[in-house]
Amino acid sequence: MTVWITKADVPENYYTISSGYIANRDMAYFSSDLGVKPLKYNTNCIRNASKVSIEGIIENVLSPISPGDIVFVQFPTWLDYGIESLLIKKLIALSDVKVSLVLWDVIAWLFDDSNRDFTGDNEFQLMNQCQLVISPNEKMTDRLVKDGGIKTKIISMGLSDYYCEVPPSFKKQFKKELTFVGSLNKTDFSNYDGRFLINLIGNPNDLTEEERNKSNLNIMGELNNSDIPGQLNAGFGLVSYHNSNKRVEKSYFGGAERYGQFNNPFKLSLYIASGLPVIVDRYSPHAERIKKDGLGLVINELNDINEVVGSIDESQYNRMVENVWNYSLKLRSGFFSNNILRKAILYLSDGGD
Repeated sequence: MTVWITKADVPENYYTISSGYIANRDMAYFSSDLGVKPLKYNTNCIRNASKVSIEGIIENVLSPISPGDIVFVQFPTWLDYGIESLLIKKLIALSDVKVSLVLWDVIAWLFDDSNRDFTGDNEFQLMNQCQLVISPNEKMTDRLVKDGGIKTKIISMGLSDYYCEVPPSFKKQFKKELTFVGSLNKTDFSNYDGRFLINLIGNPNDLTEEERNKSNLNIMGELNNSDIPGQLNAGFGLVSYHNSNKRVEKSYFGGAERYGQFNNPFKLSLYIASGLPVIVDRYSPHAERIKKDGLGLVINELNDINEVVGSIDESQYNRMVENVWNYSLKLRSGFFSNNILRKAILYLSDGGD
């Protein structure tokens, strides 16, 4: 029996701009510790192929798989929806092959926060055709069952790991400021009236004019993802998706604010892997862990930052740094990835369906 995991084969520069590709790469990297082999597909080659040749390309990608094997599909695959569906359906059709989806994002919910019936959507249908789904966390698992109609067995990862090319520094400076990394078109900072500075690392074009003119926001621009851990040496890392005023400029991802109650944010793993204490929304699926394990602070909305950060002294901050460092070691070594893959392989090897 061979255990496989899909890996998008993309140009190196993709990893500097896309968290989805980084998660895909890191999971494949960490799983190699368990002897899991990468099942690579070239995204650009497939996208540029003619409709006639796509099926043959996919069959060639799947050709190393034999009866009795287990295949973990990192989902989304970052292929076009139709090609993604074809790839997974061909996998499912293989004789005596167990297929599990490793779920990074539910794209339908990222763009749509309505209460419509999602159970007929293609991504949920695909989940129900597999033998196992690996969910980011328990809150996402509950919603998959309730709103997605998932009947397939689901197990939850908890946190997402993060590989650092250069090990971060344990030492962090006690500084009452925050850093926010990532897409700046999901969170509305225009109503932030706090006295503590928020450093914004991301595309400045995603900010409104009002945000660009605020003195309590420091716009740092875009940085190479591999360089960011070295920049996170003081204060707190912020995870927030507040857009209570439903500003049009912040609504490209129409479901982002609600979706933040269920996902494993790339930025959260980045901060923790870098050894930086965090601040998360109270609706975050990770808020309880953050409080219980002393990894940072929890807020109801952005303007709570004044109170919660203002009440922290240096000794409290240093205790958080120590607690976060223990998690940093885990995330940078693939602890959560390999723990859940071991459970999944055991389940599938025992004939789970």
